[in-house]
Amino acid sequence: MMDWMLSAQNDVARLPDLIWQQWWLRAAWSVVVAWLGAWFVSRWTVRTDAKLAAFLALGVWVWLPGSWGGAHWLGLAFQAPSVTSVMLCGLLGARLLMGQTTSNHLHKVWPHHFIFLTLCGVVLGWTLLLDTLGVWPVSFYNWGFGAVAPAIALGIAALPWIVAKQALPMHKGTVLVVVAIGFFVALRLPTGNLFDALMDPWLWCSLQIALIQKWRQHTKPAPT
Repeated sequence: MMDWMLSAQNDVARLPDLIWQQWWLRAAWSVVVAWLGAWFVSRWTVRTDAKLAAFLALGVWVWLPGSWGGAHWLGLAFQAPSVTSVMLCGLLGARLLMGQTTSNHLHKVWPHHFIFLTLCGVVLGWTLLLDTLGVWPVSFYNWGFGAVAPAIALGIAALPWIVAKQALPMHKGTVLVVVAIGFFVALRLPTGNLFDALMDPWLWCSLQIALIQKWRQHTKPAPT
């Protein structure tokens, strides 16, 4: 493990093609912004046509050329979202358009391996933040360019199954992480660094809020 961390500092970063980066910037933000628009409309009405109109309008707005398009300004402000965020927003957007609620998922029982992955995401975000502040003696972010990084990430995701030594039901969150890693291996998007494919600041904040809400729900005294 330590040998990989040290060697990764000298790895030559294999970046995605520029054309793929440009397409990803627009496609990724169109999914995220379209879901946000549909979610906002769903706070006011349950009509599917209204949610679909907001979803399509904002999705198209991102694709407009030059400074007319949302991708231009969102890219300047936030760069590109992670693969995990885009897949999650796409899944939530599809649920909204099909009339399924997305606010009651916290009331369901979270599998232990899903809680483990959520905690891993929170820890990864804090580790990257401390790396940005120069806390670590070496650059943790650079390890995401290492060729062995995807295999290690898959190994960490599989730890609950290894510890349990039995077949566990596959949660959608686990599938999402595995597919995101595979997508990164194939196209190296969005930046050629695995950490950018798995985590972004917005997803990191969302995971922490979800965990806090789940903890409050779990510790809330039962009604008498």
